[in-house]
Amino acid sequence: MYLCAPPRYFDPNDSELVDRPDVDAAQLRAEMETLEKANRCLGAHHLMIESVRQLLGSRPPATLRVLDLGTGLADIPRALVTWARNNNQPITVTAVDGNQKILNLAHTACRAWPEIDLELHDLRKLPYAPNSFDLVLCSLALHHFSAADSAAILQRMREVARCGYIVSDLRRNWLALTLTRLVALIPFNSRAFRQDAVHSCRAAFTIEELQAIAQQAQLENFKISKQHWFFRMTLEGKK
Repeated sequence: MYLCAPPRYFDPNDSELVDRPDVDAAQLRAEMETLEKANRCLGAHHLMIESVRQLLGSRPPATLRVLDLGTGLADIPRALVTWARNNNQPITVTAVDGNQKILNLAHTACRAWPEIDLELHDLRKLPYAPNSFDLVLCSLALHHFSAADSAAILQRMREVARCGYIVSDLRRNWLALTLTRLVALIPFNSRAFRQDAVHSCRAAFTIEELQAIAQQAQLENFKISKQHWFFRMTLEGKK
């Protein structure tokens, strides 16, 4: 059973440092900045933009309305707005996170990005009406939740999206976990990042698990693909 991937370790009472209310502000900032650098250097921004382009096709809406869940420092929204500006595509992004401390950091990062509106919400209790956004995105957030909560989040993403939705997350397997443990030994990375990186790999889903969660959420027109060799996977769905 565990030849390709270790068993999932998810315990809400043993959460990642980034999810703990008492996390030190300096540690939180260092981890978020390291995560943004990793997203940029490893191509996560490009991956999300390409997925958005494919979902929109050749006839994007006059003003693209995007909802980004678990936004962190809103680096995905900032990358998306940069792409939209370069392509003369009007855009508004509502960037949501459930952690007020993280949103405070995101407000600073987004000062020059009036297209981005930051909001505090529990991803399991989104207040938005059906079809209120063209696209709904979620990057590196789903593994912070149980399988049941993840299914509920996917279901709401489908309901809120008018055109489609994209989930990009880690993919649990032995090789990714082993290499992440080695990276965690590098001293110049923040302590919080070194600890949470391994924790995230252990809490991530496999493709088969994500497939089952998507079916539980009653998604229909979707596909799951491997990305970044053995590290990540992407779920793309159309309405």
